[in-house]
Amino acid sequence: MNYLLIESHPYEGSFNAGAAKLIKDTAIQKGHTVNSINLIDDRFNPVMYANDLLLWSRGQFADPLVKKYQDEIAKADVLVFPFPIWWGTMPAVLKGFCDKVLLHGWAYEYGEQGELVGMLTDKKAIVITTMQTSSSVFETYFNNPVDGGFIKDTLQTCGIEVIKYLQIDNIVSGGRNNAEIKMKEIEGLIS
Repeated sequence: MNYLLIESHPYEGSFNAGAAKLIKDTAIQKGHTVNSINLIDDRFNPVMYANDLLLWSRGQFADPLVKKYQDEIAKADVLVFPFPIWWGTMPAVLKGFCDKVLLHGWAYEYGEQGELVGMLTDKKAIVITTMQTSSSVFETYFNNPVDGGFIKDTLQTCGIEVIKYLQIDNIVSGGRNNAEIKMKEIEGLIS
């Protein structure tokens, strides 16, 4: 199985970076191949400028990283997204990645009635989020935009089956013991 880690946390000492390393190490120990995209290290620009939008409307792109990322996704069986929740949603760099990389004609097409039809139906995904907010507040007050906007409206629309979603709350206030428990849960996500 080929795993692709898509990292978007800027701090290499973060829980998310530790989770990404654990996922990579665990997958390799289990005989899988692991590749990584680190949007921060790549200095990926998430901003959609006018020329980007013009090309986007044709399913094209100007940024050479888009092609590199599409090639990595094409080789992968499972995409793994470990990311923090900031202001109720994903980091801007990850949103820009979705906007610029998951293009019409590559990740989806339009059906007969204008509906979006996913083209990445051979891909699966694992989504791991971290936040200080409690899960109950995230679900009721924020209406969980990760589940709606990212998992359903983006990944599933592109045909990607989300096989696991681990939402880790109270990441700071939970303390070290909680973090270690969550790392064990993350390790268990890799089969």
